[in-house]
Amino acid sequence: MADAEPAAGAAVTVADLTWRPLGRARPVLAGVGFVLAPGERVVLAGPSGSGKSTLLRVLAGVLDPEDGELAGHVEVGGRAGLLLQDPRDAQVAERAGRDTAFGLENARVPAATMPAAVAAAHAAVRFPYGPSRRVQALSGGEAQRLALAGVLVFEPGLVLLDEPTAMLDPASAAAVRDAVLAAADASRATVVVVEHRFEPWSPFAQRVLLLDASGRLAFDGAGDALPEADGVWQPGRPAPRPLQLAPALLAPAAVASPGTVVLRAERVAAVPASTGRGAAVVQDLDVQVRAGSILAVQGPSGAGKSTLAAVLAGLAPPASGAVALQPPLAEPAVAPSALSSTRLAGLVGWVPQEPELAVVARTVRDEVLATPRALGMGREERADELLAVLGLDEPDEDPHVLSGGEQRRLALAAALAHGPAVLVLDEPTVGQDPGTWAAVAGVLLAARDAGVAVVVATHDPLLAALADDRLALPGRAPEPEQLAPRVRALGRRAGPLGLLLSGALLLAGSAPITSPLPGALGLLAVAACAPFVVGGGVPARRLLPPLVAALSLGIATLLFGTVHDVSAALTAALRIAFFAVPGVALAALIDPSALGDALGQRLRLPARPVVAATAAWLRFGQLADGWRTLRGVRRIRGLARPGPIGRVRELAALTAAILVATLRQAARMAVAMEARGFGTATRRTWAADSPWRAADTAVVLLAAVVAAVPVLTVLLAGTGVG
Repeated sequence: MADAEPAAGAAVTVADLTWRPLGRARPVLAGVGFVLAPGERVVLAGPSGSGKSTLLRVLAGVLDPEDGELAGHVEVGGRAGLLLQDPRDAQVAERAGRDTAFGLENARVPAATMPAAVAAAHAAVRFPYGPSRRVQALSGGEAQRLALAGVLVFEPGLVLLDEPTAMLDPASAAAVRDAVLAAADASRATVVVVEHRFEPWSPFAQRVLLLDASGRLAFDGAGDALPEADGVWQPGRPAPRPLQLAPALLAPAAVASPGTVVLRAERVAAVPASTGRGAAVVQDLDVQVRAGSILAVQGPSGAGKSTLAAVLAGLAPPASGAVALQPPLAEPAVAPSALSSTRLAGLVGWVPQEPELAVVARTVRDEVLATPRALGMGREERADELLAVLGLDEPDEDPHVLSGGEQRRLALAAALAHGPAVLVLDEPTVGQDPGTWAAVAGVLLAARDAGVAVVVATHDPLLAALADDRLALPGRAPEPEQLAPRVRALGRRAGPLGLLLSGALLLAGSAPITSPLPGALGLLAVAACAPFVVGGGVPARRLLPPLVAALSLGIATLLFGTVHDVSAALTAALRIAFFAVPGVALAALIDPSALGDALGQRLRLPARPVVAATAAWLRFGQLADGWRTLRGVRRIRGLARPGPIGRVRELAALTAAILVATLRQAARMAVAMEARGFGTATRRTWAADSPWRAADTAVVLLAAVVAAVPVLTVLLAGTGVG
């Protein structure tokens, strides 16, 4: 896809590879060895937790040996590109086009050829938007296609794909397979694909490598010679039978008669749950959820399944319409989003699409018992039985070191341990082998038979076939790209350096504010210029922190200053507000990628730290959404507490949780960046120029004028500076 000589496929040699991560008694990979010829197409299969994702990281050269004990020999004769299991870990830019171009920049592809290469990669994976689409607005399936485009665009000699179709509908999955194979044909790349259900890949795979539950290579050969093995979806074999479980294990604490509508949604419209804003992806929808019944929510990628599931679970209110828990669960009917944490947790269980976000404890067993303990229940025996049924046999293990499939099963056990009457799940069978799939399906059927109302959003046709009712969401047309108006505010046309310099001028201009009058007139000047510089669209929530900071400083000055002077307090507040409020508004206009372009191209700063810093800025901008998600998880787990002391404890717990989540996500993002050539790029090209525009000059001049207002006020008042 890049305008360069196609790379030959990479040869791969692995000999006696063993890996035991820190904190685990047994190795994840044990004595693995094989050789791949250039251009081979291989499916890597094995039970959940058998080390498939770890092996891909070893082949990509991104497994940190300091995180465990690594032995053996690995040799890869070419550049490797890795698609991680969670596609959002690969996002390194604000906009889709720049995100896809990241590998091309590291490979020093000429900037003039990048737009065509990016467009071809997007078309190949059927990415439905243009290059200016914000990556944060993508659904899970759309993010997966974008991540795949980022791997394929720079034509690596070794393509490593970790469940590339797991979150896609059948049509999109077929398009992704076609894109991978077409790219492999064009570049003669060696391809290794991890898939639990690899039958759709079997016509194209020349070999199957099978890892067993102990992380050893149990089979290496043609797919049609694959022997029957536990934990493997055998092509052409019947679907596994759900595990038979006693319904009493899943009995709900609040019982309703089978068939009773216990959750009702009427004319609901909903926006993406992760952001709480944007265009509605679910519109004018009626849903009835019945006790003792499974409702499967289906639809193509991006249709709004996850958004609807979150609204039904009470994680967020609908944008319009009504969602209400019905008698006998709630007397009178009440919106789940309006319930207290403990009452919501007592009625509703939740399994998110990203199960790591649901982790609230340090061990597997404590994770399952977190909600029962918060609700004052003794459910130890039930928790242990659920762990045994779902194959989680290391109760003292850290939940974060589990595989993706294991984390999903852990989230299921944690959602059911306390006996909810309503269970809402988002893609619970992703990453499951036949045995663990049978366990998950058996748990859901037993919960239904016990009287639980089950809602499951899924692409899995086998799971949907077990449902009593189905709700098919229509595929939605891609949102049109927002066309820029002919006249935009100055700040929206200026580059990042112009915006940063403007903020610095305002900071300098705050120094002469030594009395209320200069500060007040300065703020009036800021307010007068704001429509021309930032226009509308800067969310009020972004401006709230600097306003609170200014107000807090003023109150502190009044109460604790040496002189309890109202004028001094007002001056302190106005000084902070003068530069902090417009500074935050200007910073909100800065695209992290554009900032990296400016620092690297115009200021000639070293590329590697600049790119790493701008990628970190992107993650920092998503902290508010992560905070919202984690707060919702804790609320539905019954861990949020009312009252001043409860709020302080909740703030501390959320701060710790967001710190852990951010650090872990940053580590995975670093892996994704390394897999796209970041670590070996001593020099790079830039996909976009960073010119100094007339708008930059204008916004800096306007900032200088505003910064001069306090100075002129002081001079005219005859008080002097200071």
